[in-house]
Amino acid sequence: MNRNVSLSVFLVMAVIAWWTITNKYSDDSQLQLPESERYVDMYMNEFEMTAIDDSGGPSYVLTGSYLERYNDSDDTQIKQPVFQLLQAKKQWTVSADSAIVNDKDETIELQDNVVMQQQNIEPAVTIRTQNLLIHTRTQIAKTKALVNITRGKSRLNSNGMVLNNVTSELVLSSNVNGYYLPYD
Repeated sequence: MNRNVSLSVFLVMAVIAWWTITNKYSDDSQLQLPESERYVDMYMNEFEMTAIDDSGGPSYVLTGSYLERYNDSDDTQIKQPVFQLLQAKKQWTVSADSAIVNDKDETIELQDNVVMQQQNIEPAVTIRTQNLLIHTRTQIAKTKALVNITRGKSRLNSNGMVLNNVTSELVLSSNVNGYYLPYD
Protein backbone atom coordinates (compact mmCIF):
# COMPACT_ATOMS: atom_id res chain seq x y z
CA MET A 1 0.00 0.00 0.00
CA ASN A 2 2.82 2.38 0.81
CA ARG A 3 4.18 1.67 -2.65
CA ASN A 4 0.85 2.55 -4.29
CA VAL A 5 0.68 5.87 -2.42
CA SER A 6 4.23 6.77 -3.51
CA LEU A 7 3.45 5.86 -7.10
CA SER A 8 0.22 7.91 -7.00
CA VAL A 9 2.01 10.97 -5.54
CA PHE A 10 4.74 10.65 -8.17
CA LEU A 11 2.20 10.49 -11.02
CA VAL A 12 0.24 13.47 -9.66
CA MET A 13 3.46 15.51 -9.34
CA ALA A 14 4.50 14.55 -12.90
CA VAL A 15 1.12 15.61 -14.30
CA ILE A 16 1.26 18.94 -12.42
CA ALA A 17 4.82 19.62 -13.61
CA TRP A 18 3.92 18.71 -17.20
CA TRP A 19 0.82 20.92 -17.08
CA THR A 20 2.67 23.98 -15.71
CA ILE A 21 5.47 23.64 -18.27
CA THR A 22 3.17 23.29 -21.26
CA ASN A 23 0.79 25.98 -19.99
CA LYS A 24 3.50 28.64 -19.42
CA TYR A 25 5.58 27.98 -22.52
CA SER A 26 3.08 27.27 -25.24
CA ASP A 27 3.87 27.87 -28.91
CA ASP A 28 1.99 31.18 -28.81
CA SER A 29 4.32 32.83 -26.31
CA GLN A 30 7.73 34.05 -27.45
CA LEU A 31 10.78 34.76 -25.38
CA GLN A 32 11.19 38.56 -25.28
CA LEU A 33 13.01 41.01 -23.09
CA PRO A 34 10.73 43.35 -21.19
CA GLU A 35 10.61 46.79 -22.81
CA SER A 36 11.70 48.42 -19.57
CA GLU A 37 15.04 46.58 -19.57
CA ARG A 38 17.95 48.77 -20.68
CA TYR A 39 20.79 47.14 -22.54
CA VAL A 40 23.59 48.06 -24.92
CA ASP A 41 22.13 47.77 -28.41
CA MET A 42 25.38 48.46 -30.28
CA TYR A 43 29.02 49.14 -29.49
CA MET A 44 32.27 49.49 -31.46
CA ASN A 45 35.92 49.99 -30.64
CA GLU A 46 38.20 52.13 -32.84
CA PHE A 47 35.56 53.04 -35.40
CA GLU A 48 35.23 55.35 -38.41
CA MET A 49 31.91 56.46 -39.92
CA THR A 50 31.41 58.57 -43.04
CA ALA A 51 28.15 60.46 -43.65
CA ILE A 52 27.13 61.08 -47.24
CA ASP A 53 25.43 64.34 -48.31
CA ASP A 54 22.51 64.70 -50.74
CA SER A 55 24.83 64.88 -53.76
CA GLY A 56 26.50 61.57 -52.85
CA GLY A 57 29.76 63.03 -51.60
CA PRO A 58 31.16 62.73 -48.08
CA SER A 59 29.73 65.33 -45.70
CA TYR A 60 31.69 64.42 -42.58
CA VAL A 61 33.79 61.67 -41.02
CA LEU A 62 33.46 60.69 -37.37
CA THR A 63 36.07 58.52 -35.65
CA GLY A 64 36.54 57.55 -32.03
CA SER A 65 37.99 55.05 -29.59
CA TYR A 66 34.62 53.68 -28.38
CA LEU A 67 30.97 53.99 -29.39
CA GLU A 68 27.97 52.80 -27.38
CA ARG A 69 24.21 53.00 -27.97
CA TYR A 70 21.40 51.78 -25.71
CA ASN A 71 18.13 50.25 -26.89
CA ASP A 72 15.93 52.91 -25.26
CA SER A 73 17.76 56.01 -26.52
CA ASP A 74 18.30 58.04 -29.69
CA ASP A 75 21.73 59.06 -28.34
CA THR A 76 25.02 57.38 -29.16
CA GLN A 77 27.87 58.01 -26.73
CA ILE A 78 31.42 58.29 -28.08
CA LYS A 79 34.80 58.45 -26.34
CA GLN A 80 37.67 60.43 -27.90
CA PRO A 81 35.68 61.61 -30.94
CA VAL A 82 37.29 63.32 -33.92
CA PHE A 83 34.76 64.98 -36.22
CA GLN A 84 35.85 66.21 -39.67
CA LEU A 85 33.66 68.53 -41.77
CA LEU A 86 34.64 67.92 -45.40
CA GLN A 87 33.15 70.81 -47.41
CA ALA A 88 35.48 72.37 -49.98
CA LYS A 89 37.40 75.35 -48.54
CA LYS A 90 35.41 75.05 -45.28
CA GLN A 91 37.04 72.05 -43.66
CA TRP A 92 37.29 71.73 -39.90
CA THR A 93 38.55 69.04 -37.54
CA VAL A 94 36.90 68.94 -34.11
CA SER A 95 38.14 66.76 -31.25
CA ALA A 96 36.96 66.31 -27.66
CA ASP A 97 37.05 63.90 -24.73
CA SER A 98 33.50 62.66 -25.39
CA ALA A 99 30.46 63.24 -27.59
CA ILE A 100 26.78 62.42 -27.86
CA VAL A 101 25.41 61.86 -31.36
CA ASN A 102 21.65 62.16 -31.87
CA ASP A 103 20.58 60.81 -35.27
CA LYS A 104 16.99 61.98 -34.80
CA ASP A 105 17.99 65.63 -34.22
CA GLU A 106 21.05 65.34 -36.50
CA THR A 107 23.35 66.78 -33.84
CA ILE A 108 26.72 66.02 -32.30
CA GLU A 109 27.34 67.43 -28.84
CA LEU A 110 31.06 67.45 -28.09
CA GLN A 111 32.06 67.70 -24.43
CA ASP A 112 35.21 68.49 -22.45
CA ASN A 113 38.39 69.88 -24.02
CA VAL A 114 36.80 70.66 -27.38
CA VAL A 115 39.26 71.87 -30.02
CA MET A 116 37.91 73.00 -33.41
CA GLN A 117 40.65 73.67 -35.96
CA GLN A 118 40.30 75.03 -39.48
CA GLN A 119 42.03 72.92 -42.16
CA ASN A 120 43.81 73.76 -45.44
CA ILE A 121 44.36 77.46 -44.62
CA GLU A 122 47.22 79.42 -43.07
CA PRO A 123 47.07 80.76 -40.50
CA ALA A 124 44.33 78.42 -39.30
CA VAL A 125 41.61 79.42 -36.85
CA THR A 126 41.53 77.35 -33.65
CA ILE A 127 38.53 77.46 -31.32
CA ARG A 128 38.73 75.98 -27.81
CA THR A 129 35.76 75.47 -25.49
CA GLN A 130 34.28 72.93 -23.07
CA ASN A 131 31.18 71.98 -25.06
CA LEU A 132 30.00 72.47 -28.61
CA LEU A 133 26.77 71.48 -30.35
CA ILE A 134 27.05 70.89 -34.11
CA HIS A 135 23.98 70.50 -36.33
CA THR A 136 25.30 68.17 -39.01
CA ARG A 137 22.76 69.02 -41.73
CA THR A 138 22.91 72.83 -41.42
CA GLN A 139 26.60 72.87 -40.40
CA ILE A 140 26.01 75.28 -37.54
CA ALA A 141 28.19 74.96 -34.45
CA LYS A 142 27.23 76.76 -31.25
CA THR A 143 28.00 76.99 -27.57
CA LYS A 144 27.18 79.17 -24.58
CA ALA A 145 30.45 78.24 -22.84
CA LEU A 146 33.62 80.32 -22.73
CA VAL A 147 35.32 80.30 -26.14
CA ASN A 148 38.98 81.02 -26.89
CA ILE A 149 39.68 81.76 -30.57
CA THR A 150 43.19 82.06 -32.02
CA ARG A 151 44.42 82.80 -35.52
CA GLY A 152 48.12 83.44 -35.91
CA LYS A 153 48.99 85.93 -33.15
CA SER A 154 45.39 87.16 -32.75
CA ARG A 155 43.37 86.08 -29.69
CA LEU A 156 39.67 86.54 -28.90
CA ASN A 157 37.58 85.34 -25.96
CA SER A 158 33.80 85.26 -25.71
CA ASN A 159 31.02 83.78 -23.63
CA GLY A 160 29.40 81.75 -26.39
CA MET A 161 29.44 81.75 -30.18
CA VAL A 162 27.61 80.57 -33.28
CA LEU A 163 29.58 79.49 -36.35
CA ASN A 164 27.79 78.88 -39.65
CA ASN A 165 30.17 76.78 -41.75
CA VAL A 166 28.09 77.23 -44.92
CA THR A 167 28.31 81.05 -44.87
CA SER A 168 31.58 81.24 -42.84
CA GLU A 169 29.84 83.64 -40.43
CA LEU A 170 31.06 83.71 -36.82
CA VAL A 171 28.96 85.48 -34.18
CA LEU A 172 30.47 85.98 -30.71
CA SER A 173 27.79 86.17 -28.03
CA SER A 174 28.93 88.29 -25.07
CA ASN A 175 31.87 89.61 -23.04
CA VAL A 176 34.09 89.63 -26.11
CA ASN A 177 37.68 90.67 -25.50
CA GLY A 178 41.09 90.12 -26.99
CA TYR A 179 43.17 91.51 -29.83
CA TYR A 180 43.35 91.09 -33.58
CA LEU A 181 46.65 91.44 -35.41
CA PRO A 182 46.82 91.48 -39.22
CA TYR A 183 48.79 88.63 -40.75
CA ASP A 184 50.88 88.46 -43.90
